[in-house]
Amino acid sequence: MLVSRLERLGLGILTRSCPAELVDRVVGKAGCVEKRRRLLSARFTVYFVLALCLFPQADYLEVLRLVKAGEPVLRPWTGVNKSSLTRARQRLGWPVMRDLFQCVARPLGRSAELFHGLRVLAMDGMMLAVPDSPGNREAFGKSGSQRSPIGYPQARVVALAECSSHAVLDAVIGGWKDSERIVSDGLEAHICAGTLVLADRGLWGLARWHYFRNRGAHLLWRIERRKARRVKDVLPDGSYLARIQANKHSKAAGTVKAPPALVRVIEYRIDGQADVIRLITSLTDHEQYPAAELAVLYARRWEIELVFDEIKTHQRDRPVLRSQTPDGVRQEIFAHLIVHHATRDLLNEAAQLAQTSADRTSFTRALHVVRRSVIAPCGFSPLGPHAGPPPRPR
Repeated sequence: MLVSRLERLGLGILTRSCPAELVDRVVGKAGCVEKRRRLLSARFTVYFVLALCLFPQADYLEVLRLVKAGEPVLRPWTGVNKSSLTRARQRLGWPVMRDLFQCVARPLGRSAELFHGLRVLAMDGMMLAVPDSPGNREAFGKSGSQRSPIGYPQARVVALAECSSHAVLDAVIGGWKDSERIVSDGLEAHICAGTLVLADRGLWGLARWHYFRNRGAHLLWRIERRKARRVKDVLPDGSYLARIQANKHSKAAGTVKAPPALVRVIEYRIDGQADVIRLITSLTDHEQYPAAELAVLYARRWEIELVFDEIKTHQRDRPVLRSQTPDGVRQEIFAHLIVHHATRDLLNEAAQLAQTSADRTSFTRALHVVRRSVIAPCGFSPLGPHAGPPPRPR
């Protein structure tokens, strides 16, 4: 039943999530509007890059044929080849796709899925292999030593996702050589009042804690056992308030250190495991936010790992991205995030109609619907309204 609902909603998914008016506005703000009419316009290139992410196993001309199949009134495009499509991507640049993603990305979860009125978000990072070109090696780096590098260059993506809907709300791109903690400092969107951010030990930082708290967000983070040992008060539910401060050896001399913070510490063990899980949170009210509830809630941090699996395994469907340049890699990654959000938006709406949970329904089936919607005739022209036949290429 859910698949049939997806089919009814699935007409023109990419243009539904990224309408032409929005694309034109983002392109205009980025200064990428053509001074003369082109066969491969900026608008068309945006949709073409998104289609590349939907059909990762197809080459440029095959993807162009699939896009053309969705608009049968256009005559054959003579003179368009891989080189002209590559130049169109270069003219577009990657900031356009980043800005478009920021416009598209929005929370999809329902009010019933909030935790005591707070929208639960998870923050973490993933690595994406990129082609082993000189530019990518220089920009992103690879594992191993400088003399003996290993494998492909790796782009590091640190993302913020809504746990209930699996919608990615913000992302920052770095390289293998960049610290996940430093890359995460670029996250800004949707970290605000009314949200609760979950994160693992690898993203801990006192300055980062203060930065997120100053934006109004509440936090529930896992930390190492040796931190937050200065107990101030023991609470009835077994948690306690403690003072946490910056390590005096963590930064170079003369650098201003983050001030101390009062946090609530929750410790517990999982059945069958000896390790103690140690959480700190800004939710200090033990009556409104019991320790047992927060311990159960923290397990939802793993939802972002499922989001990464959806993008890396099911949507990308290839071990290495296709772009040979750093700008192309960034453009491709943000295009993948747009496609993922469009698919999750479709799946969330279908789940609401079926009265089920979006994070427990098949992402792969929804992705198939999105792919079919691109190649099915839909009456939308990526060239523009009333564009008519495209001009002959010079």
